[in-house]
Amino acid sequence: MKRILMMAAVAMITAMTMNAQRIQVCDSEGQPVPYAHIINDNGDIIGTTNLNGILDDVKGAKVISVSHIAYKPKKVNVERGGRITLEDIEFDLPAITITTKPQVYVQTYYRMFYMNDDPEMPAYYYRGGLLNNYFDNNTRKLSSDEDHFSACNIGILKTLLNTILNPYIKQFAGLSMNKVEDRMKKKYGKTELSITPDGTDRQRITDKFGVVGSITDNHEKGERRYSYDLHLMQQHLLQITGSDKKIAKAAKRAETELNRKDQDFTIYLIDENGNYDPEDFVMSQVATSYDDAKDNSHVNIIMQVFTTKRAYVTKDELKKIKKENKMKMTYENLIQFERSHNIPPLAADLQKHIKEIVK
Repeated sequence: MKRILMMAAVAMITAMTMNAQRIQVCDSEGQPVPYAHIINDNGDIIGTTNLNGILDDVKGAKVISVSHIAYKPKKVNVERGGRITLEDIEFDLPAITITTKPQVYVQTYYRMFYMNDDPEMPAYYYRGGLLNNYFDNNTRKLSSDEDHFSACNIGILKTLLNTILNPYIKQFAGLSMNKVEDRMKKKYGKTELSITPDGTDRQRITDKFGVVGSITDNHEKGERRYSYDLHLMQQHLLQITGSDKKIAKAAKRAETELNRKDQDFTIYLIDENGNYDPEDFVMSQVATSYDDAKDNSHVNIIMQVFTTKRAYVTKDELKKIKKENKMKMTYENLIQFERSHNIPPLAADLQKHIKEIVK
């Protein structure tokens, strides 16, 4: 009898595993691809892969699109799950000539997509634009300004989202003066955050609660890639340093924002010693997702940033560049800008919603 029950349990677990359609996304070298978006043929985001490139369940989808800022989108049949291999995109950081000029100018292009699949009132929002970053090598002071285009398929929501998301853009679309590792160690030192080797050309980011991210070096391309869950890191910091009031406030918010993730992915160019400067920023993606208990919907916010121009300049040259970079912010102009700067497009199925917004 015990043997029969055991066999039945094994069969049930196997059936559940097969039904879950577990997939793993890897690059051409067989390395896992963290934070790839998995999209069904309706253009809805099913989920994102974890730090090991795995998504445990594609929720019954037979055909999916895999989208990631650093790789070419791919559409595949996944009836039986399995491994999916992505190809790197052909996006190169603009060349820069080292000079003694005091100002460093870096232009970044950003685009943001908001999706709320509220069954009663689904909402989609798209925003894109340019951010001019410039800093003085002597004072190390960083400044920036932006131009943007925004659209929304529910008019009243546009003003609200512009208000809410503008600080989000200011925080993530601009450059930082300090290295990612330095920022992490400074802010999350009290969580005992550490960065340790995890095989060849890979490091693991951990705190006292467990693994929160990874760092991968590609010496052939001279790149360093960071993947980490910012929300998880902030939660851990709050648990250690937060007041009872702040902890209670976060707990209350967690009751409505279930399964929240803030998954950050960033690429910098590095030299042979692993060093880089702010102007060596290549691209980044900040992806926020959670289940909204208030309206039984799932929310996704994706923001992508690319460096499109960089130069060492004088103050007069900086004024000239800023003037030359001015363009009329329309969706058509942004798409043309993306094409002319070799910026990879979003997955075709995801763009279904964007076309709804801007038509």
